Amino acid sequence: MAALQHFNPGTVVEWKLEQSSGTPEYIFNYVFWAFKPAIDGFSHYRPVISIDGTHVCGKYDIKLLIVVAVDANGQIFPLAFAICANESTETWTLFLNHMKEHVVKHRSGMLWRTTPVSS
Repeated sequence: MAALQHFNPGTVVEWKLEQSSGTPEYIFNYVFWAFKPAIDGFSHYRPVISIDGTHVCGKYDIKLLIVVAVDANGQIFPLAFAICANESTETWTLFLNHMKEHVVKHRSGMLWRTTPVSS
């Protein structure tokens, strides 16, 4: 992620690590990132975002969260990403709060609900 930020100035990266008890080691829990061009470009896209999560197949059981918008040509534009150890209310809330803080911060007319809607 450091290389990502170095070669893409203005890219936002937020980590959440947990320290394991009794040792100086940290356990990965969550990482969020959004590229600077996506952050700057969002003010010119439609004020609707789509959010989804998926399982990542491989050595580790992790989840990929992604949020996209649609540009004036109807093309999908990725805004932000997160990789998390588990998909939970806590990680979705963290993801949406990072989105609000770093990407949507200057966009007017966006309504946010970071608590689950009960049916």
